[in-house]
Amino acid sequence: MNAQLQLFFTNIDKINLYFGSDAKYFYIDLALKLTVRNMVFHYEDYEAVRLQIKDNTKWYQFARANPQIINTYYIHYAKQPEKIGNVFNLYKSLTMRLSRGEQSYIAAAYIKSEEDIARVHQMIADLMKQPCMKFSPLKPAACAMLAIRPEDTKTLSESMEHYYKALVSIGYERNDDMKNTALILTIGTGTFQKDTFFRIKELTAFIKDTEAKLKSCHYSTIALLALANFELHQFPALSDIHDEICRTLKLNPNRCNSLLIATQIYTSNEAIGDLPSYELDFPDIIFSAVESAGFGDSGGDGGSGGGD
Repeated sequence: MNAQLQLFFTNIDKINLYFGSDAKYFYIDLALKLTVRNMVFHYEDYEAVRLQIKDNTKWYQFARANPQIINTYYIHYAKQPEKIGNVFNLYKSLTMRLSRGEQSYIAAAYIKSEEDIARVHQMIADLMKQPCMKFSPLKPAACAMLAIRPEDTKTLSESMEHYYKALVSIGYERNDDMKNTALILTIGTGTFQKDTFFRIKELTAFIKDTEAKLKSCHYSTIALLALANFELHQFPALSDIHDEICRTLKLNPNRCNSLLIATQIYTSNEAIGDLPSYELDFPDIIFSAVESAGFGDSGGDGGSGGGD
């Protein structure tokens, strides 16, 4: 069995053992984010992170009981939970201009300094100038992920618009799935890359030839494969991983998210986009973007729940 797939199943077992029936709402997502980072779930580390969150929040703050927030901070600070206090201080600075809530807590996990906060705000402002963001802006967490790239925020926002228009030109539907695809590609390459887009077209044509219809929920899968320099002859190996995941976890193989899970595991050890040339070790951020870069009001949290 593929080593990454085995790690994924190991994490699934450990998470289900620790959380019991509560795990059904997030066990796949958490196991996946651990796997792409080559991490194994340890309940001692999880409890240490949860304790730090408790120590740095008031009794009424919903971050204490929000699994998405706790899981995000566990992923980032499993071995350094003492840093969470400083991150929560940055969260307070971040939310001077953004609504408080789940998305802002997640955004703060990608921030290291006050300078990063200023860059996130500039990233939001520059993205809002692009036509593709006019009616459906990125959420703060997605902007924070994108802002980690070394390029200036104006270049990044223009690159995302360029990918968006290019995807439209080959028949992609104008929807949130397509915007998320443009985001993933921009995180992976920084500027518009013709070679990457050529692979997008090649993979899209192949899927259109083999499926009755290209579904928009497949867009993110295609983007990940293109960034990992996936070749068409590798589809049987990807299909085997997909079949094993569906069989083991009893998932419907026709659901788009099952193929996306398999793709993230299959590509998790690959060189993603141009990130290695920048010595940036965050291909996992792309995988996070795939799962959590939903769309909504850029100043708020898109229904993530109010509160502090």
